[in-house]
Amino acid sequence: MWVGQIRNKTNNDSTRIGIMKKAMKSSRQSMARLSAFLFAMALGASAFGDVYWNGGTSSDWSNPANWFNGLPSVPGAGNAVINPWGVAAPPAPTVSTLGNTTVGQVYLAAGGGLNVVSGGQLSIASDLVTGMWGSSLTLNVSGGELNIGGFLNMGPGGSGFDGDISISGGKVTAQHLTFSPASTAGMDISGTGSFVAPSAANLANINYWVNSSHTITANGGAAGWAINIDTATLPGSVILTASQVPEPSAFALFGLGAAVLGLIRRRS
Repeated sequence: MWVGQIRNKTNNDSTRIGIMKKAMKSSRQSMARLSAFLFAMALGASAFGDVYWNGGTSSDWSNPANWFNGLPSVPGAGNAVINPWGVAAPPAPTVSTLGNTTVGQVYLAAGGGLNVVSGGQLSIASDLVTGMWGSSLTLNVSGGELNIGGFLNMGPGGSGFDGDISISGGKVTAQHLTFSPASTAGMDISGTGSFVAPSAANLANINYWVNSSHTITANGGAAGWAINIDTATLPGSVILTASQVPEPSAFALFGLGAAVLGLIRRRS
């Protein structure tokens, strides 16, 4: 009996050890899965919700260190807000490299600006909004490309809120364009800059903003400059550029010269 009890005890111990080994293996696998999950969450946590420009390192849009809560291009990111606190504005972000994108909208808050320079490219999935919670700085496009998948929405915040755009080079493309009638926001095109609205549905409003309200100006509204509205180069689209036009005095001199020449020919 004693020998049998020892054998039974040994068998029971082996069984318990086997169970414990399986449990430990299962526990290690569970811990590994949990660690992987937590690691993935840690990587992705900063990409959920709105992201905020803080300019903590430089003015480089593409530098993650300049953003709080992740880059605007990371899947799961919300809207990108430039200068969300409205005070002590950091340097305005500058887009100088290709391939920059956003998942959501871009808001230029009070005192916040944006620069797109030669060699830069920024594609916004939805709207770009200026002058929402106060006057934003000028959105400067001096080169490169700014592509807006929704509205370029200027000054929707209310009366007196400014949020201009200056296009002195490069190209700005927006599916839709709107200016708040209560704001002082406007668009100025100069140099080699151009604005493209891919839908001709914008034409009536653009004609009004160019010719009636003068919300869209050429070369700062200087004499001898006008906005050229081109609907022929890209059928179905509207392209705006700045062009120099002859002064009225030049037209008058040309007309006078033609009249004098006509008189001379008749007399001869």
